[in-house]
Amino acid sequence: MNDFNTNHTLNFPEMDSQHDYLYRLFDRIEQSPRVTDQVATKALLAEIERYILFHFESEERLMRAYAVPTFTVHQSDHEQAGTRLSDFLDDFEAGRLNPAALRAFLTGWLNEHSRISDTEYVKWIRSFRTKMTGA
Repeated sequence: MNDFNTNHTLNFPEMDSQHDYLYRLFDRIEQSPRVTDQVATKALLAEIERYILFHFESEERLMRAYAVPTFTVHQSDHEQAGTRLSDFLDDFEAGRLNPAALRAFLTGWLNEHSRISDTEYVKWIRSFRTKMTGA
């Protein structure tokens, strides 16, 4: 089951589609404590890293465009999550990755981040758009 269906949505298409894809990627991570297929896991981790970086840049570009006042805090949260992901990638390279721990971290982090931080910037952007259109 895709975690996106059971976790927070923003009702903001620009980001909900990206969050959905991330949850789909996270759902592909093994739920066992050991990696059983090195090749498949390496490819999946590369896609997760690539897409997370794309997603962070998409959010940050959107936030800059709308001059969201909490941008630097949000960006810092992205950097911290990126650092933690790098630790997991290092664990994989060292042969000690716990896929279940990685999946729990990624899913939990994205759910909390979108529920708190993303909700905040979405409110700001909606307010900004309403003021601009007068609707």
